[in-house]
Amino acid sequence: MLPARHIWFAGIAASALLLGACGTLEDDTVFVPPEAMAEWLADKPPATHHLYSSVLTGGQRNRVLNQMRAGLAAFEAGADDVAAASFDDALNYIEAIYADNPTAEKARSTFLPERTKEFKGESYERAMAFLYRGLLFLAEGDYGNARAVFQGGQLQDAFAEDQRYQSDFAILDVLSGWASQCEGNSVLARDFYQRATQARPGIYIPRPSDRVFAIADMGLPPLKVGGGEYGEYLVYTEPELVPEQKAIFVANGRGYEATFGEDLYWQASTRGGRQVDKILAGKAEFKDTATTVAAGSLMIADAALDVAVYSSYDDTSDTALAVAGVAAVVGIASMFMAEAAKPEADTRYWDNLPAHIDYISMPEGALPTEIVFLDQGGGVLGSLMPRVRIDPKGGCALAYGRSRHANDIPATPPNSLLRR
Repeated sequence: MLPARHIWFAGIAASALLLGACGTLEDDTVFVPPEAMAEWLADKPPATHHLYSSVLTGGQRNRVLNQMRAGLAAFEAGADDVAAASFDDALNYIEAIYADNPTAEKARSTFLPERTKEFKGESYERAMAFLYRGLLFLAEGDYGNARAVFQGGQLQDAFAEDQRYQSDFAILDVLSGWASQCEGNSVLARDFYQRATQARPGIYIPRPSDRVFAIADMGLPPLKVGGGEYGEYLVYTEPELVPEQKAIFVANGRGYEATFGEDLYWQASTRGGRQVDKILAGKAEFKDTATTVAAGSLMIADAALDVAVYSSYDDTSDTALAVAGVAAVVGIASMFMAEAAKPEADTRYWDNLPAHIDYISMPEGALPTEIVFLDQGGGVLGSLMPRVRIDPKGGCALAYGRSRHANDIPATPPNSLLRR
């Protein structure tokens, strides 16, 4: 027969295991009937089907991320209406992130793991969603909406704690100036170009007579990992080094070398402390405190049991048992709270973004037919045909290409599956 102490602590251990089991996370992959999936994919480019399938099967918490991934692949493929619908859906959710509602309050809960929340992305990811939606408006010749969306991206970029880097996504101001230039508003174009130059001295500014804007996405995106004792801090690592470093757009037999526009690792890593980082730091501190309280309470319970077992006085024994009981309850509760507190940072990320964005503007009629990719030393790595969109009104044209295909990523976003 077990001594009283062993029976007591066996009960405590069983209770702790039961409570821990209650907090187990289950995978939330959604089953979609084949007929419904076929209908959903009917208007999507075949090369993007694995990404658009994940929009449905990935669940609500991954919806924004999967729409951005799929939308970018659709944009590269020239399915502009499909891409626009994806980015519109993502932006609707992104713009609701700061609302004062129960969902926002839930996001601040100590006990809700970051990875179980709906993905909205970091400021650089949200800014890029606005950038691509703005490019789609440019392709339509809708310059007013294009400018408004580019400036919406600047607003997302403004959510940085380090004041030195607020609203420094200079290419968004260049694109806002370009939209104004194509609209015929030279005054507004000049103002946006000046803002871009203030944020990034020396950044390339299109000439007033130019009518073609060519943009190239280069390389692979920055990665997210969890730092700290519990993985509570979001840490960015530089993207994998790739050989392609320069892009040349070829039009009418002439080469136009794209200039550097934006570095996404820089944008990611200069955001300063996010508000959620403070929340996660609080969760980590809470977890440490709860663990300490649990250990101390169980030590008190152990000592009180010693007194109860070996005391020859009934009153002393009863009091000691009462103390042991209270301490054990506190200890178990603290163990549960320590286990339930989930301070891990959300390391899901938009994995078909580029490392950097390069661009150049060209005169009217200079429609690119090829993009040539070069290594750092100027060696030719390969080429492809850019996708050119001409404003139906004949005002301007947009050429777009990528050194890495947007659909060449897995169906499931990085770090998006819940651990069992």
